[in-house]
Amino acid sequence: MIDAIKKVSENWFEMPLPDHPIYPQFSRRLIVSGFSNPDIEKPEERIYVYVKQILTLKSTNEVYKSIPMKTWNIYEWNTEEVIRPDGSVMTGIRQILDDEGNVIDEKQEAVKVPSIQYVRFLIKSKTVHLTDVLARFMTQYIELFKEEIDDI
Repeated sequence: MIDAIKKVSENWFEMPLPDHPIYPQFSRRLIVSGFSNPDIEKPEERIYVYVKQILTLKSTNEVYKSIPMKTWNIYEWNTEEVIRPDGSVMTGIRQILDDEGNVIDEKQEAVKVPSIQYVRFLIKSKTVHLTDVLARFMTQYIELFKEEIDDI
């Protein structure tokens, strides 16, 4: 068990990236090198996720470069879709009412909750592990910062 502990990588999460269109000689991956929850006595609550892009030479499998990426700030007002245990997104009916309270329209929408509160719930209720949470957020990170990721 001690050997297994010593072999655990130094990052919190790792996600492979597709080959870069201009630099196909490198394998690319994003790693979460750390995260923090600053002092919660501040007026707003947030989580910082620190990300690096690692370029590895395909020919030798040696790390060529470690590039610090944009830190992702997850704020208390960010929202997440609620996922059921079967993996489907929880939905609800949103009713739009007129001034008299009559229903004029109904739409089915995904139920969303504050990100930080949802992360706490998932981890404390042992619904998911920290790595599962990071995997979900890193998928969003790639969508949000694709331009910065590919600008190496």
